[in-house]
Amino acid sequence: MQKSVITKFAALAIAGALSHGAFAADGTINFTGEIVDAPCSISPNSQNMTVPLGKVSRTAFDGATAGTAVVGKKATPSKFKIDLLGCGATAKGATVTFSGTADLDDATNLRIANAGQVGVGSASGVAIELGDSAGTKIPLGSESGQYVLGLGDNSLNFQAAYVATKTTVTVGPANSVAQFTVAYK
Repeated sequence: MQKSVITKFAALAIAGALSHGAFAADGTINFTGEIVDAPCSISPNSQNMTVPLGKVSRTAFDGATAGTAVVGKKATPSKFKIDLLGCGATAKGATVTFSGTADLDDATNLRIANAGQVGVGSASGVAIELGDSAGTKIPLGSESGQYVLGLGDNSLNFQAAYVATKTTVTVGPANSVAQFTVAYK
């Protein structure tokens, strides 16, 4: 009788151990966010976005002399937006401030990652200029013009473009990262 009970408990233990395989973890999901005291929520799609600036020919920055870039000449801009959701009655307006690593030749623009570093292979002589929807430059670290907000969802439209910062532009990856802060008025 005792052998029968022990055998039954052993069988139950083995069955229980094998059934855990069906509940084994196959991956991890990290949930991030924050509860803030603000009149609008920022859309999850606007929080970590990628804005493709395209493959721009080095000659797009040339002036009258081939091979010599014109400082300040911009490539065709890429448009992007920051979506604000569920804005309440207290949300009358907003400004946006972009921050990031400033270009060494023009601190109002974003520096290209690894620009000018020997052996890294990034483009140099260019930076990324940020602007509002009309193309008015928003200097790095400065507030944009004020956007009027209505009740509900609102889109704040911007653009970014490569801009020549030297008379010699070299080819290579031309990536950068910026953070943004929305201030409600």
